[in-house]
Amino acid sequence: MRRLLPILTLALMSLPARAADYAIEAPPRAHIRETIEIRWTAPQAEGLLEIRGPGDTPGRASYAYVRKNPQSILVPEQPGEYRIVYVRENEVQASATLTVFLPDAKLAAPASIDAGADFEIAWTGPNSNQDRLVIAARNGPPIRGASYTYIGNSRGGKAKLRAPLDAGDYDVAYISGSTILARAAISVGSIHATLSHPAQVHAGGQLRVIWEGPRNAQDQITFAARDGAPVRGSSYAYVGNSDDNAVNLRAPEQPGALDVVYTAGGRSGGRVIGRSPVQIVPAQIALNGPGEVQALAAFSATWQGNGNPGDRILVLSDDNETLAYRYIRTEDPATSLIAPPTAGDFQLVYVTRDGREMARQALRVLPAPEPPGTLLVQQARPALGTDDAVGVIFDASGSMLQRLNGTRRVEIARQTLAGLVSDTIPPGTGFALRVFGHREAGSCRTDLEIPLQPLDPASANAVINDITAMNLARTPLGRSLELAAADLAAVPGKRLLIVLTDGEETCEGDPAAAIAGLRGRGWDITVNIVGLAIADAALAAEFSAWADLGNGSYFSASDRDSLKAALLEATITRFTVSNAAGETVARGRPGEQLSLPPGDYLVLWGQGAATPVTVPPGRAATVTLE
Repeated sequence: MRRLLPILTLALMSLPARAADYAIEAPPRAHIRETIEIRWTAPQAEGLLEIRGPGDTPGRASYAYVRKNPQSILVPEQPGEYRIVYVRENEVQASATLTVFLPDAKLAAPASIDAGADFEIAWTGPNSNQDRLVIAARNGPPIRGASYTYIGNSRGGKAKLRAPLDAGDYDVAYISGSTILARAAISVGSIHATLSHPAQVHAGGQLRVIWEGPRNAQDQITFAARDGAPVRGSSYAYVGNSDDNAVNLRAPEQPGALDVVYTAGGRSGGRVIGRSPVQIVPAQIALNGPGEVQALAAFSATWQGNGNPGDRILVLSDDNETLAYRYIRTEDPATSLIAPPTAGDFQLVYVTRDGREMARQALRVLPAPEPPGTLLVQQARPALGTDDAVGVIFDASGSMLQRLNGTRRVEIARQTLAGLVSDTIPPGTGFALRVFGHREAGSCRTDLEIPLQPLDPASANAVINDITAMNLARTPLGRSLELAAADLAAVPGKRLLIVLTDGEETCEGDPAAAIAGLRGRGWDITVNIVGLAIADAALAAEFSAWADLGNGSYFSASDRDSLKAALLEATITRFTVSNAAGETVARGRPGEQLSLPPGDYLVLWGQGAATPVTVPPGRAATVTLE
């Protein structure tokens, strides 16, 4: 008998589960594409839940593996009578009936709207996953490439769409999957714009354009080929950023005949609704330097002609290595530079923002009479006064979902910015935060999440911690920098703008022109750029050039620790060094060691603060900014 017990136990354990051991509970009715929950009973969690058509027709309309209880499953899009079944080992173990119906949806939209204008829609409907509002032909299908928005992105039962650029009769449609649940008729009227400006402008110069037009969101004024399409990469301006129906464009550096155009809906996929011819004429520059200068001495170079923001004067070696440079100020014909540390023959060269050489002159550097000394300037915290402000532009585009050492870039950036707000920027300092990429997939949208206000670290971190990157969202660096002008307009003192990004401009913006526009306002503003995981050397060089244009610096970060250090450095104030004659002989950031001729200097920083220092020959001097 003892030998038979194990055999009998094994036989009992091998008995198949009975159908009575299985059961499912599910709602008897659901609308199309609704996600429902099904409760199930089974001897063990194995098998599938399927939604099948009537009469056990082959195939399944929807299914889910049994993993949770209750288990979620998506209802089919076609109305009708269905069966929900629990399947294990290809056998139906339990079933329940399901009636699928069309849900109600309603839309309210304006009866008429201008072409390209944004308008609001009120909606009610099921709000199933990926439900959306689209522009459709009148009583017809959705229009490919027309404006749309996902219902889940709207708030309070209201959403916005952009009218088509072609006049005519259309519908706004509520679509669930491919099923149109509701329509609202709209009529789109025609639009046009007029442009007024000088007949010619010198290459690279500023062109002021007076316009009349619809002022719709994303409408732009830019350059186009004569009677042709907008020129890719040329300067542009959003009309919505102008208060007086006037914008400034930077002319291309290649002379020739072009048009100024007003594009409704932007240059990419937009429509030209206004056009006016303009002639780009060659620019002329004359450069005058000292001819001879001592090593490491400060010297002045003067220029005359059609200088533009972003132009530079360089000191070049025989092999065209840039040893020193300084951006010109269009209101000042004199530019201060520092001679190379070694004697020899060099070249003084004037180049445009795009690198075109306009003038050149020989520069001979003579040996210094005494060995140079060094100056180290240190600073523990940002020199920010009560009238100053920090603005941050935060990149939450799709690329920020990539991982660094197992952690998403956006999480690293978010946590590091939160630490900067809590530990580095003094509470009460003016603070503004602009974010792009976190609201809408495939979009160039940029949002001011924290308007300018005295910094409250706790409330600021509550906003920062909610930032999430969205897949496929694009990178509107130029547009965000343009809008920073309005974000920081009310700051009475110094403005520090920090751009935190992991990629290049992808919305046809012109970040360099936007930065030049910020500097051109006459503000005391510094634009620092922090690049996260930038492996492309050409892109890093471009970021560095943009930061130079903004009187700032570029900081590279490859991980969490280096990003923390880069953001900290980005908040530290730049300083200038002047000699006994009041000439600026050097510029730098705390932590940099400068080589200077022996003598007495002033370190200028903050809101008019000046710290005297003597640099001895062949030795080091240190200054701490407090």
